[in-house]
Amino acid sequence: SATNQVVNEVTPVLSAALPSGERFQCVLPPAAPDGGAISIRKQVIMDMTLGDYAKMGAFEQTAMGSGLALSAEERQLAEMLHDTSPLEFLQHAVRNRISLIVSGGTSTGKTTFLNALLKIIPSHERIITIEDTRELKPATQNTVTLLASKGDQGLARVTPQQLLEASLRMRPDRLLLGELRGAETFSFLQAINTGHPGSLTTVHANSARSAYERLALMVMQSNVGLSRSEILDYLREVIPVVVQMVRGDWDHLAQVVEDLAAG
Repeated sequence: SATNQVVNEVTPVLSAALPSGERFQCVLPPAAPDGGAISIRKQVIMDMTLGDYAKMGAFEQTAMGSGLALSAEERQLAEMLHDTSPLEFLQHAVRNRISLIVSGGTSTGKTTFLNALLKIIPSHERIITIEDTRELKPATQNTVTLLASKGDQGLARVTPQQLLEASLRMRPDRLLLGELRGAETFSFLQAINTGHPGSLTTVHANSARSAYERLALMVMQSNVGLSRSEILDYLREVIPVVVQMVRGDWDHLAQVVEDLAAG
């Protein structure tokens, strides 16, 4: 009741955050015919830097790869993939406003790693974050945090797409989206390509290639009138770097890819 959200037979799915920060997920009949299901998840986000990841050995098994670099800046990125460490490459990418995606399956540490990248953003930049649960922690003081309502519920009933459109009128240097899930994907890409490079986000995918494929499907759902191959080319141009996280004894980077190749 504190957030004015409703769960009943008409709207049997509820996603929310408790006052103490835990994620609350509820599914009632008829969507859950055996009596309903409730899950409370305590999100543990460690405060780490890229240097901490390096000390843990997170980059020791990281594969580096590149596709077709088109511009001088992209050629420099491709060369850096082979001439520097993953740590140095990522520091260069963030500082020089190269947009990237942190990809991975559930509980692979995507948000924790994204927060480590945020520590590299220069302190003078203006940042706007968009998420449905407050997890991003930019180190910059000039930060605006926007929260969307899951499932179009809550008093405001505001979507990530609406917040993204509003944020473009607030003069951000970079946009940070907690996760790309749907209609906001194409708008996010357009925002990057029209004056907001260096924006960062996460996506659920099991490989760097799958990350691009999943984003392409999201864009196609927006009825943009582009073919799959055209969308993939656009994705690789706008977001040339994918950081792939995997889950093991401890979360680490499986791959850093700079990929502008078609197909």
